[in-house]
Amino acid sequence: MTETILRLLTRLSEAGDDAILSGELAAPFFGPVFDRLLAKRVLVEQAPLADWDVCDACECGLPCRPIRKAGDGYRAECPLDRRQDIEFTEDDLRVFRIGGGALASVIGTAAGFGTAPKLAAEKVWRLGDTSSGRAVFLALEPAALTCDGIIATLRQAAQGSDITILAPQLPAEAERRHHDAGFHLIETLEVLTPATNGLGVSIDEAALAPVPLAPVLRVRRATAEVQWDGRSVILSRQIFPVFERLLEKALSREQVASGSHVEGTTAREAKDLIRELRDAFKAAGFTDAESKALIATVRNRGYRLGVVSADIVVEG
Repeated sequence: MTETILRLLTRLSEAGDDAILSGELAAPFFGPVFDRLLAKRVLVEQAPLADWDVCDACECGLPCRPIRKAGDGYRAECPLDRRQDIEFTEDDLRVFRIGGGALASVIGTAAGFGTAPKLAAEKVWRLGDTSSGRAVFLALEPAALTCDGIIATLRQAAQGSDITILAPQLPAEAERRHHDAGFHLIETLEVLTPATNGLGVSIDEAALAPVPLAPVLRVRRATAEVQWDGRSVILSRQIFPVFERLLEKALSREQVASGSHVEGTTAREAKDLIRELRDAFKAAGFTDAESKALIATVRNRGYRLGVVSADIVVEG
């Protein structure tokens, strides 16, 4: 439960100052966990809703509909058409603002950092340093990483350390600029994993550093063997065709395989096939971070191999 609501709040916080949690979305989480988030000020309750939008194309002339008590509940009435009235419970009217600093603190604790986050730039926190000395920053909204001077500001804050940034997906141009600056970008939701540590989530420190890829990915079609980073995996005949579809795109100009291309003629969903493929690499000794680096998710587009075509050798 905790993990689910923290993932929801992280996603909603991408809206910046407009980030709110409505009572309707919050209601399934009400209870001790929710109360702890209120106490930590990850959530801050606001004044309840007092009005509601008018009906689409309504000719009542009102700027909004007042919400009034109606028996045991509440109602926003349309003065022209009672069929358009909207019923609410008391919980529906509750509104919560998301406290960015407090949420950053929870995410930093989940990653194992023992000190409170420090504001490094507007809405960008330095969570701490990994055991290898990598400086880890968190931005809850994309706009925080697209402003002028942000790269120089983060470099100064890192004081010469390598930089990892946890953030939502950035616009392509902003993402390119940060990559060109040598920063390692990670989507926050990709590394939040369920845990039984009281927070409900944790972040593996190993996921905070880029995975060094071996110079050559060798594929032997005849035996369904994939050799990478000095280790080899022999894939089953059921899952090897999925890898071949990714390989086909990696050797083309497109690079990214859509979900439908991954699925091919199977009746299974792409996400399930990709998970099974990654699991095969993990079963052979690769870490979760390594399997996701080799078989990468491209948001809203599909999947790709994390190796450029020049570094792929196909035999048989």
